[in-house]
Amino acid sequence: MFTRVLPALLLLMSSSVYALEFPSEIIETLDDTTIIAYLNESDINKTAKWRPSASEPPLSIAGAVAELQRYITANPHPGKESLRAIELKQIPRHKHYWHYLVRTRVKNEGGTANHFYMVLMDGKVIPAIMEPESYK
Repeated sequence: MFTRVLPALLLLMSSSVYALEFPSEIIETLDDTTIIAYLNESDINKTAKWRPSASEPPLSIAGAVAELQRYITANPHPGKESLRAIELKQIPRHKHYWHYLVRTRVKNEGGTANHFYMVLMDGKVIPAIMEPESYK
């Protein structure tokens, strides 16, 4: 009996493993700082394609800043967060898919800290991290 159920059970378990989506690591630079973010392929595919020579971006800089402000309001940090830099970049290995890379600075009692975000063309905000320095 168990030998009949085992193949079906293995097939069921393997199909659920294939259903998992592992994020892609995206490495970018902003102001000589290496930034790492993790994007799901489904998030990239949901966003609008853009060809710079054909039209304006689907999400303007003002729209990206507004989406970032909504994200920061929903996920507050201790201290005041202010915009420091924003760049429009193509998502690596994804032709016609673009994003904004944003750096903010938070001032709090302990000093200042930089925070990094990616804003996709559909307005989705993805937190990013600064690549840690390697030990020598």
